[in-house]
Amino acid sequence: MVRKIFPWPFVIISALGLFAVFASIDLGQPWDSVARGLGLAVFMGSGLLYSFRISVHPKPTAPMIGVFIGMTPILLVAFVIGRIAGFLLFGVPAEGLLSQATVGAALSAAVYIAIMPVVRRIITSIALQAHGPAVR
Repeated sequence: MVRKIFPWPFVIISALGLFAVFASIDLGQPWDSVARGLGLAVFMGSGLLYSFRISVHPKPTAPMIGVFIGMTPILLVAFVIGRIAGFLLFGVPAEGLLSQATVGAALSAAVYIAIMPVVRRIITSIALQAHGPAVR
């Protein structure tokens, strides 16, 4: 089970969904809702597809859920830093398709991909402590 935690194709597809969700913030109506809905569908759909793909479904523990909840502020901080950097460094406008939100979304998607090896190790450690070597 732990060898198949977060395979890279699913991580990249999830990062693209995350990018669409964050980048859609500065779009006008109705495109922001459409892009946000599609991004959430891709992000959550890749997670659901991954969960149906694995053969062993471990019971989630509180530390595992805590890891995922802890990822949320990291990604939000990366988004805010990206928005500020897009404005200060590149002079990107505040609205439109190529906006500060797009720069922030790209940074948060990159951070999501970058922290997944660490998350994978943490989840593996938690699973091994909770369920023993049977999950290998």
